[in-house]
Amino acid sequence: MIPTSEWYTSLSTYTFPTVFLRLGDEQIAALVEAKQEGREVDAVIRRLNQALKQLPGNCFVHADVCAATDSPTFQRGASVKTGRRAWDMLTESERVRAAFREGKTERLGLHPYRRMDPVKEFRMFIKGRELKGVSQKQLDRHYRRLEGRKVYIWNETQRLASEIAPWLPADDVTVDVYLTSAPSLMLLDMSTWGEPSEPLLFRKWERDWDAEPGLRLIPPPIQLKGDVEVSF
Repeated sequence: MIPTSEWYTSLSTYTFPTVFLRLGDEQIAALVEAKQEGREVDAVIRRLNQALKQLPGNCFVHADVCAATDSPTFQRGASVKTGRRAWDMLTESERVRAAFREGKTERLGLHPYRRMDPVKEFRMFIKGRELKGVSQKQLDRHYRRLEGRKVYIWNETQRLASEIAPWLPADDVTVDVYLTSAPSLMLLDMSTWGEPSEPLLFRKWERDWDAEPGLRLIPPPIQLKGDVEVSF
């Protein structure tokens, strides 16, 4: 994932209002070691509480490059309202600790928590700052309600890609977006082109991205009619 702080300043109007906390070396060490008490732990918790006061309601806390989705605290409830709970969530997450340990980020981010429907999440594939395709992200089954909005979603992603193109952090990126009830599209994440990001319904990265552009959805199941013979 491309750190949110790299693109937020230019594209903040397209995403959540976000507060970033840059951690010092000793604070990073305390997070990586999952310490639960001490001077540096108290300092980060105070900073988290101060940031939480700047945002409405409960918040979503994350590392600048990943969320703490592997944390038991996150799995019980992704929203936080105290610095202590945020610290617990972050230190329980091996993903978050690894990101700081490996020097992938120095920052935490917080933004207002919003309950979201995974069905309304999409990944935009932008190459040469042009939209080459869009895939739904929830791949468990066909969703008829998406099929009925296919043209609208494709048109909206084209419009968004054109608007944000000058401000993207690279020529080739993937952009995860969410279709709000407004309706409009909200930026969620950005990643560099290629692995380890998933090409989802485009199947593979090595392909002609100028061929068959458009929105890819899970197709409806095949319904067989009439007499069907089955042999084993």
